Amino acid sequence: MSITANILRGCKDGLGGMEIFYILPWYKYSRSEIVTTEQLLTTFPTSTAYSVAAENVSFNETSSFEGGSEKWTQTMTFEIPKTDVSNELYKLLRQNIRIFYEDRLGNLRVLGLYNGLESQITTESGVNKSDLNGYRVTTNGIEDNQAYYMTSLPIFIAPDVPENYIFQDGNNKIYQNGNNAIFN
Repeated sequence: MSITANILRGCKDGLGGMEIFYILPWYKYSRSEIVTTEQLLTTFPTSTAYSVAAENVSFNETSSFEGGSEKWTQTMTFEIPKTDVSNELYKLLRQNIRIFYEDRLGNLRVLGLYNGLESQITTESGVNKSDLNGYRVTTNGIEDNQAYYMTSLPIFIAPDVPENYIFQDGNNKIYQNGNNAIFN
């Protein structure tokens, strides 16, 4: 096995950062529903995911050996730049998640594929006007392999549901995801 494939010195086109990412709840799927070939995710059950409007998104992955087996610690951090009474980030603490993302080079990858990611949330209000006044979310997980690549996203992107619309008669409609639509 050669480890020199695709690591030779190339042109300087390596942009860092995330283009976009999606969060979906982690469900335990059977090994036959998730199919990988080397480092490529080839089959995944179609799921609904939610896009996240975040800033300062970073991802790192660290390899280690535990008990003679290879482990990869996956960490993604992002900021939601405004505190808000209607924010529902606390729901991330109640369940494990998966994250699908596209980086600025066009690579599609999945984090927490088999074991999921746990979340930690910090609310911050800095000293200076330019400091973060919002939430810093850190997700962590340990997988047996690196974050897998994909050729396309195997997910449906959830539509943005308008919030807080009440009908003229005072009734409102609550969606399955807990959003409240109020029409005037």
